[in-house]
Amino acid sequence: MKGLTWRVVTVIATVVFAIYLLIPSWLKFHLGKQVPKVVKAEDPWYYHLLPTETFKLGLDLSGGLHLVLGIDFNEVNRDAISKLKNQLKELLAKDHVEGVTVDTTNDNKLVVHYQGDAQWKQVDSVIGKEFGKFLDFEGQSGNTATLRISSLHEEEVKRRAVDQSMETLRNRIDEFGIAEPTIVRQGEEKILVQFPGVQNTGRLKEIISRTAKLSFQVEEAGPEVPSGGPAKMSQLDAWVDEFVKAKNLKLDAANPIANNVRELNEYLQGKLPKGTEILFHKSTNINTHEATYTPYLLQRDALVTGEDLQDAYYGFDPQTNSPIVNFQLTPVGASKFEKATGENVHRYMAIVLDSNVHSAPVIKSKIGGGRAMIEMGSSGRSDADVLSDAKDTALVLRSGALPARLEFLEERVVGPSLGGDAIRAGTLSLVVGLMLVFLFMGIYYRYSGMVANIALALNGLFILAALAAFEGTLTLPGLAGMLLTLGMAVDANVLIFEHMREELRAGKSVMLSITEGYSRALSAIIDAHMTNIIAAVVLLEFGYGAIRGFAVTMLIGLAASLYTAVFVTRVIFDYAVIARNKKTISV
Repeated sequence: MKGLTWRVVTVIATVVFAIYLLIPSWLKFHLGKQVPKVVKAEDPWYYHLLPTETFKLGLDLSGGLHLVLGIDFNEVNRDAISKLKNQLKELLAKDHVEGVTVDTTNDNKLVVHYQGDAQWKQVDSVIGKEFGKFLDFEGQSGNTATLRISSLHEEEVKRRAVDQSMETLRNRIDEFGIAEPTIVRQGEEKILVQFPGVQNTGRLKEIISRTAKLSFQVEEAGPEVPSGGPAKMSQLDAWVDEFVKAKNLKLDAANPIANNVRELNEYLQGKLPKGTEILFHKSTNINTHEATYTPYLLQRDALVTGEDLQDAYYGFDPQTNSPIVNFQLTPVGASKFEKATGENVHRYMAIVLDSNVHSAPVIKSKIGGGRAMIEMGSSGRSDADVLSDAKDTALVLRSGALPARLEFLEERVVGPSLGGDAIRAGTLSLVVGLMLVFLFMGIYYRYSGMVANIALALNGLFILAALAAFEGTLTLPGLAGMLLTLGMAVDANVLIFEHMREELRAGKSVMLSITEGYSRALSAIIDAHMTNIIAAVVLLEFGYGAIRGFAVTMLIGLAASLYTAVFVTRVIFDYAVIARNKKTISV
């Protein structure tokens, strides 16, 4: 009796604890009340006692937005080779190596120009010592050597780009205020994003897609310096026209010239001054709402980038009362900014965000303090649109830049009615399936069947409680996984009951028949559950999305099945025989 007492207490405690974990989910889905993470004084008293975790409904049950995103790895490699170039230049300057220039090409290669063999030996020594893992030697012609990113470093750069993109997306979505998003890696180079309950996708997609790469680049030619620098304004227009005709581009609102910046700079690689690139400023006609793109010739190397950004917030220009974005640079960034502006006084500095030139103010003097602002420009837009743009720009800058532009490879919007239909269909199938099982077990095994039905109900309770505790997501495949594990639990009880029948037919006592029934069935039950657990682990490791939801629910259900089918039912039988002194059991 003593051993039975602690087992009964264990079963009761687990049931009570499971109900306790599910109360917040019941409040959320049935009463529309969410237990807050931080409880306030005016909240109901029981909020202080309840956990805040609830299980979530997946996209297929609640509706929402499903996206598969790809990354522009060409841009990622471009940034990687640019960083290697800057590091090499710093090391060469540190070692006082003179007569050497380092540049990058539009096909993401590093080009080193040197005066003679003596300089090349010094450069080769630095590259071999510091960049052996990152750069591979490609070729040498005259006094020029070409290097490219090593394959191992390129793979590492890609992996980091995906990780950074996922983290940046999480930060942006948290600030945007969307509850319960799903952001997971799909394969090696894609990202799966799901937003349950989201129907208005326009602004959300805009925030996701914005790279938010900020840079300050010196203007060589453009509207501010139309006749100065290495190229005239008319020359820039001629180069752009030449590219459009050569590529036979059909430019319109859906495909503006700004979308072809990379191809344009690759096409003009031999004509553009070394170390420069063409970017565009977009302006909109207030009457016709037509967009005009003005070319700028900028130094490719940025004075300061968004990596030096510490904070960003929207505000209003005190002179024009127009929305602006204020930002603060880190101490290191502020120092770089002060030095760069001091070296380029009286020149024009373009403020570039996502390859779009927002403005190009003149540097009147050295700028200290690390504070600056971005003018949003209001031509052709309402005040509300400009303010919304300022808010979104501050948000994406504050949450961090994406390593490269994201591409929408797949997009699917699931309506709430479809989600409701899925819930009803899934719930109906679950209820009907369980009722049939309950009916069969009760008729065929009578009292023992009712014990199995109790264990089955507790199994479903424990699965939902575990999902709530770990804030898991319940999907339609998850419901299927739940039904499958409930079937496994019944199968385990059937094995036990059949062995108990054999022992009772052999004339053994009720207690001995129960003991032998569980003992003889245990190995088969464990084998069956382990086989399914291995399959679920494989699905969890290599699957994604709905497959992972199925695997997670199945794993939780299998663990709960072992507990209820073997432990809970045994406690009920032992309690009936020992505590209630039953002499017979119908099975």
